[in-house]
Amino acid sequence: MTVLGNDGASPEGVGYWAFGTEYMLKFMYGARELLNVNMYDNEWFRNTAKYRQYMMLPLNSWTSRNNVVNLGDSGRHGGHSSVYQLHALAQEYDDGHAQWLAQQLFEKKVGSSSWLDLFWFDPTVKAKSPNDLPTLHHFKDMDIVSARTGWSGNESLVVFKCGPYIGHKALQEFAQDPDGQHVHPDANHFMLFGEGEWLIRDDGYHDKWTDQHNTLLVDGRGQLGEGRPFFNGDELMDVKARPRVINAVSTLQLDHITGDATEAYPRDLGLRRYVRHLLFLKPNVLIVADDIALDEPKDMELLFHQENPISERESDVFLIRGEKSLLRIEPLTLEGVNLSTRNNVVKDLRGDRDNEDIMFTVRLISNRSRWRNAIALSWAKANEEPARIKLNRDGDTWIFTAGNRSVALDWTTGKSEIQR
Repeated sequence: MTVLGNDGASPEGVGYWAFGTEYMLKFMYGARELLNVNMYDNEWFRNTAKYRQYMMLPLNSWTSRNNVVNLGDSGRHGGHSSVYQLHALAQEYDDGHAQWLAQQLFEKKVGSSSWLDLFWFDPTVKAKSPNDLPTLHHFKDMDIVSARTGWSGNESLVVFKCGPYIGHKALQEFAQDPDGQHVHPDANHFMLFGEGEWLIRDDGYHDKWTDQHNTLLVDGRGQLGEGRPFFNGDELMDVKARPRVINAVSTLQLDHITGDATEAYPRDLGLRRYVRHLLFLKPNVLIVADDIALDEPKDMELLFHQENPISERESDVFLIRGEKSLLRIEPLTLEGVNLSTRNNVVKDLRGDRDNEDIMFTVRLISNRSRWRNAIALSWAKANEEPARIKLNRDGDTWIFTAGNRSVALDWTTGKSEIQR
């Protein structure tokens, strides 16, 4: 509990969140009943149902194997049943949103059942849908941002991560790694879900490598902590590495999320700046704009892992067709950039060839010391055409246009605005 910040988020993903909260809640219940020790007056526990809420996929896309965002070492099904954990939290904190989510999980038979589903259920807590919740939430200790277009059950969803591997609080509290093995080297990494299916993905429960995430490599190397079956948190603790979300602002038309992942990388790489802007032009356009600086020219590689293989390539534009969706990936700043693709076989954590996973990847590589890059992702139903994005550069102000919608990014201030 000393490790956990106030935001309710888990550094290890929804699967281990469910596993951990189950045993902590059991202990807390027993301690209060039998030892007269009350451990419930804790901000992390008061807020943690919100983490499970914002990590859920759009409701109408749920299946038994695919219903949560799988950051960290989590499967897409979230592992242990969350029903009884949410019942306990709803009961303790009179949380109607937690009660609603538990009800949905139970009714849709997502996750396993337990006698605790009944034991911790309090029928006096009225279930409350998330329709009154903001569509963007920033978990400020873990620096995870979840942004969606609504709560209809068919919404688009962007999730972004750029924080200390085990949270700001733990980074200050500890001199050594308090066992953050299930974290990933994924600062400035994002995931995208739209039209009922995954579009841009995470690697899942595998060996810990940066190149399995949607972020940056420098000279082929990734972030501190990578290269083992389990994350090496001591490397980040030794230097108190603190990647962070700088900005997370939501409006009706645009969500703007900014992360600074510079400190996540080994110092000998000479990385002086790696700031990423996500401009979520709702409901179906995402601009990824990166500002990268090195102390000398080196190979830099930006990676984007799609859920499905590339269906078509039109010059420098990639079309990725899923069962329900069509994703368009268009690099907008190709001067001095080598564009390529890769199908990378990622082995199961235990080296089990029966569980190998193929990650389909668009790669942008450039050798220089300063790189401002922009890439546009747009999506639509499988039988429709995604929006085409145009870029107009006016000095440090870049204007991105999709049809009759435009957003301007000022690189100097880091601010954006919708153009009227």
